[in-house]
Amino acid sequence: MRIITSDNDLRRYLPNAFDTVEGEAPFYDKVLPWMEAAERWLFMQFIGDEFADSFIAMEDDEPLKMTACSVVAHEALMRAVPSLDLVLTPNGFGIVSNQNVAPASRDRVVRLVNSLEASRDIAIEQMLQYLFQSERWFATSKRRWFTATLFPNIDLANLCGIAEKRWANYLALRLKAVEVEQRIAEEYISPEQMDVLRGEVIGIDWSFTVSDRLHLRVIEQLRSIVVNVLQGNMLDIQGLRDIVDLMRKNEEYFAEFAGSDTAKLFTPPIFENKKRAHGYWF
Repeated sequence: MRIITSDNDLRRYLPNAFDTVEGEAPFYDKVLPWMEAAERWLFMQFIGDEFADSFIAMEDDEPLKMTACSVVAHEALMRAVPSLDLVLTPNGFGIVSNQNVAPASRDRVVRLVNSLEASRDIAIEQMLQYLFQSERWFATSKRRWFTATLFPNIDLANLCGIAEKRWANYLALRLKAVEVEQRIAEEYISPEQMDVLRGEVIGIDWSFTVSDRLHLRVIEQLRSIVVNVLQGNMLDIQGLRDIVDLMRKNEEYFAEFAGSDTAKLFTPPIFENKKRAHGYWF
């Protein structure tokens, strides 16, 4: 393990775990296989190879590292819970029990797993906010994955009215959001302008210049249109036409759109009535 290295470190994020008594294996040792799996998942899904060394070198009290440790701890225990009260005997699996602690009911175990998942998702949302502020992480392929949509964080689930299993739901919603955004880009906004707006969702310094205000307005409208589709509604064509109209009237602030092939869809050739033409209108 590279970020949670001791039983004391682990218990900072799981305060309700009992203290280990003399002669008993530390809780950390019991969940170590799941901790290792959770850490590999963290680096593969969020940190990335390019940022790994810089991340590991951070001080333990750095907010980014602390939230990442919280993600790992909750993910590991969530994976481990179904097995923690079972032992393998010559006759099969048995339930761990003694005179002082009774096994938890199935409903309580389910509630615990759901609670761990909710806490992990809160930590993921916070961790991503810290990652977006890291210049070194910003240059990685992981950042590019998250910013390949107008919804780079798991609050997309909340926007769609989903309060549980937010990370799992975010992954499914994100796939659909990218598809909707791709259609909008090709038919209305232009892929070039959409790339700019996606990057600005987390990277722009809203200094309230005319450009910033207009871009923020378009981003908010686009996000609303996409969420509406994800909730099962039709694409708001009139809303998209209004956005196109706004960009055409302010081309100096939407240069990528103005110079794109998509913009030409909204500027058809002007007909000139000439006598030498095969068709001439009096």
